[in-house]
Amino acid sequence: MGAMRPGETPEQARARAGRLRQRAAQARSLAGSLGSTLDTGVAKATAEDVWLGPYAERVTGELRRRQRELEGLADGVRAAANRWDQEAELLDREAAAAPTGGD
Repeated sequence: MGAMRPGETPEQARARAGRLRQRAAQARSLAGSLGSTLDTGVAKATAEDVWLGPYAERVTGELRRRQRELEGLADGVRAAANRWDQEAELLDREAAAAPTGGD
């Protein structure tokens, strides 16, 4: 199955490809900040001799778990952005190969 939609003109396909690339770039930017959201907090909470005891261990363990979850979400956003870029490339190729002119 192609990337171009039924009835979509090459110009519309190229415009959609541009929007996909723009969204992919935005997603990558957001993924970078999402993945590093807890880095500073985890580094401070887990620094040597800063916070000790069973409660500190539970909280820092939970922070690390949440940090890994955010990193996983960021990886998923990056993967989606890569798929959008691939779809944009396919749209451009199909638009270039599509017949032009009137009916």
